[in-house]
Amino acid sequence: MNTDKVCAIILNWNGAEQTLNCMRSLAACGSIPVVIIDNDSQVADYQKLHSFMLDQDADETLITTQDEIGHEARKYAYCLIRNNGNHGYAGGNNVGIDYANRAGYEYFWILNNDITVEPRALEALMQTMDGDPRCGFSSSVLVYADNPDIVQCVGGGTVYPWLGKTKLIGKNAERAQLATLNLPTPDYLMGASMLVSRRVIEKVGLMDDRYFMYSEEVDWQRRAAARGITCHVALGSFARHGDSGSTKGKSHLFHFYRNRAAIMYNRKFHSTTCCVVSSLALASITVLQNSRSPKNIRYGLKGISEGFAFSWH
Repeated sequence: MNTDKVCAIILNWNGAEQTLNCMRSLAACGSIPVVIIDNDSQVADYQKLHSFMLDQDADETLITTQDEIGHEARKYAYCLIRNNGNHGYAGGNNVGIDYANRAGYEYFWILNNDITVEPRALEALMQTMDGDPRCGFSSSVLVYADNPDIVQCVGGGTVYPWLGKTKLIGKNAERAQLATLNLPTPDYLMGASMLVSRRVIEKVGLMDDRYFMYSEEVDWQRRAAARGITCHVALGSFARHGDSGSTKGKSHLFHFYRNRAAIMYNRKFHSTTCCVVSSLALASITVLQNSRSPKNIRYGLKGISEGFAFSWH
């Protein structure tokens, strides 16, 4: 398989060890150029990435900053970009995608830093992408890192806008039974291990970084669908996914950003009535599911309020 057209993009925020493990796992898929974007991590964490880069071939390695990368268009085996702030999932990844697009890559493999990929992961993503000339996104089947025989998500999920919620498809199914399951077509693909075609950038642009975290890939794919671009799950591509390092699982920050993004998304794509109903529904769900955590409730409700007040104009 020719990997010259593909660039892996990994976003880091205070998770250098996970990021390096993710990058090392790519070797099972071939020689893949890697762009690591550091979202203004603590100095000690960034230094781990910096030290790794210094150990690589100097002629094939670029260490730079967000302010300087805008003038760069050469391909490197390794590229480390330090952002000038924490720009969230969309804003951070956009810096890497923008560089990789200028450098001439045709496909961008976006990876969460807590992902480790299995050997055929990229090959299956590429085959799925090539199987449909309209395809702009293909995603891996995610399995649990600590129990890879159990599925976390078959590529993506279903959106329930009136509830302000999404549901992962195939969650907790047995991996060995995947071929026998009657699964729905996902409304969106998860961005944890997702291959994106250059045609998406050309026709749609980058992710909307105003979400900061959550819903940005749903928004991106919806805008792409309006331009005739399709999304597919690569059932032969498997990636092992750990817990979220950026929000520490189901912490108060998870509830804030997830709720905020859900209502922002509804304000952008759905009616005012849907926004009101989903805000009330999501508030009720947040309270019921976090009865023992007043902090989660407080931040979850704050996220709903900020999402409802957000203006896209």
